[in-house]
Amino acid sequence: MQNLLKIYMLPIWILGLFGQAKSFKSNPVVGSKFLNRFGLHIIRVVAAHTVAHIRWFMLAPMMPKDERSAYHRDGYVVIPDFIDQETVQLLCENAQSLDVEARQMVQGNTYTQRILLDTEALGQSKIFSKVIENKEFLGRLHYTGAKWHRPLVYIQRIRNGFVDGKRDPQKTMHSDTFHPTMKAWLFLQDVEEKHGPFTYVKGSHRLTLKRLKWEYTRSVKARSIADGYSEKGSFRADDNDLKEMALPNPAGITVKAGTLVIANTNGFHGRGQAEDGESRLEIWAYSRHNPFNILPGFGSSIISGIEQWSLKRFWRHKDTIAAKKQSKASWHLISLRQMFSDQ
Repeated sequence: MQNLLKIYMLPIWILGLFGQAKSFKSNPVVGSKFLNRFGLHIIRVVAAHTVAHIRWFMLAPMMPKDERSAYHRDGYVVIPDFIDQETVQLLCENAQSLDVEARQMVQGNTYTQRILLDTEALGQSKIFSKVIENKEFLGRLHYTGAKWHRPLVYIQRIRNGFVDGKRDPQKTMHSDTFHPTMKAWLFLQDVEEKHGPFTYVKGSHRLTLKRLKWEYTRSVKARSIADGYSEKGSFRADDNDLKEMALPNPAGITVKAGTLVIANTNGFHGRGQAEDGESRLEIWAYSRHNPFNILPGFGSSIISGIEQWSLKRFWRHKDTIAAKKQSKASWHLISLRQMFSDQ
């Protein structure tokens, strides 16, 4: 039966090579030690980065030149005072009055809480609509994500040490996947070291020979790594790994409320080592697309709407499955009070 399944799935696994498939564990072709010894992973890495640079070239007018330069030099860009303090205050106040779903995931001892800012949510708040639909905001996200497509945007709260558990796995330096991807944080509060600031290894997004050598070595053995993430295509890197790649130490990015930070999360990054009981509140955006599609996108609101609808349907499907098992989905529903209370 297993052999029949392998034959049936083989075309799908092969097709995955030409898309976002990254798991060395669930896709035996991606995770093939034989193929990766001959450079399969490295070929995908180099090809994906090349295509991203072509799309960045086509989307360059969407972001100021100095910010583009910082993004490609460091792997991230920090834009202070992107919104003023009055707007920050209005966003915080409006967030608590939205009639929308809030969801939560528990990782280690950390709660990640989110509200999807889809068309329905933005229709309830003029201030959120004004900020999220602003061309200056979306243009920067389109460029850095190398795709003219509205990213998924959320209100997000990270609550550190609010539950007994193991260490938060997101606090280990990691690369999200094998190709350039974008995440952005528009902070709605001051973030100091105690809050666990977004942390990045400057320059780690660049494909140096040492980074490629490390990627090659890791890809050959990735399927047998058992840290829960590397074998799924999100490589973890400790201090020795960073030294091997001649990279600097990770640095937390402390900011004032109203600051926009955008990062290429193919570089090594993570959450800072926060104090228990501390949290941070932000607007968080995420963009990941087929890395081998050379087209920059079409800016279609219809496609974005379908994506948002599909995501909400998926969550509800997971809710139904979990309810039958008398458990909670990974991203389970919580009340707005749970998200915005200090407890």
